[in-house]
Amino acid sequence: MQLMPSDEFLRLFPIRTTSLAWFLGAGASASARLPTAGDLIWRFKRTLYCTSAKVDPRTCDDLGNEVVRARLQRYLNGTGKYPAANSPEEYASYFELTYPDPADRRRFIETMLHGATPAFGHHIIAALMKAGKVRLLWTTNFDRLVEDAAAIAFGSTSALTVSTIDSSSVAIRALNDGSWPLLGKLHGDFQSVALKNTSEELKTQESALRAALIESCKRFGLIVVGYSGRDESVMNALEEAMSEPNAYPGGLFWITKSGSALYPRVEGLLDRAERAGVRAARIETETF
Repeated sequence: MQLMPSDEFLRLFPIRTTSLAWFLGAGASASARLPTAGDLIWRFKRTLYCTSAKVDPRTCDDLGNEVVRARLQRYLNGTGKYPAANSPEEYASYFELTYPDPADRRRFIETMLHGATPAFGHHIIAALMKAGKVRLLWTTNFDRLVEDAAAIAFGSTSALTVSTIDSSSVAIRALNDGSWPLLGKLHGDFQSVALKNTSEELKTQESALRAALIESCKRFGLIVVGYSGRDESVMNALEEAMSEPNAYPGGLFWITKSGSALYPRVEGLLDRAERAGVRAARIETETF
């Protein structure tokens, strides 16, 4: 798998803008000071540890402290009930174990998103949308940072077409009609009736949205930013798209934070793309 220097990508992007879609994961929302999946995993671990072991949460406030993390992990490992540390199942499993009721998970997400405002990167994405340089954007995020930034850039909330789990047919219709810009929210919006965040929910993708994602990968390349590849449903769709003739015609570019490791499944997808003749590369950067 090739590591592409960022300056090379910056030269390539302007001539491929209309043939590239974007995919934003939680790392993009972290720039707006929202917690990443990794941050939430440790919050869930602390909650489970403190409530089960009857420990004052103030004794493990600093979740960035390796000593605190080791104490939490040691306790959880000892119960035999939780997924292995750093496994792809951690986020979904810990979220569901902490808040078994879907309504409580929705309330938790709404609390996390309260007061969030678009970061610089979101405003740039919105400006590129307005300039016709970004036509299609997918996200697994529940927040409305892209929508808020687009409303500011366009001076209207009606310029951006949004498709969520509750309005999934909109995505394929917009793809076929060329109703740009289009935002597809694969796991729903924080106000969606259905949200995808547990292990069972993440195994499958709402069929119409999944079909639209695969179809888009047959028509566009993909720039992935701040997404770990944890969600089985999304990775299944990206891998299925790779089986189509001439998939990812604009290339497949996975942008990660400098020094971070890729999940093996992501590495496998990029390697498979290269073998299929797709321009595929990993690009490192410091921030969204």
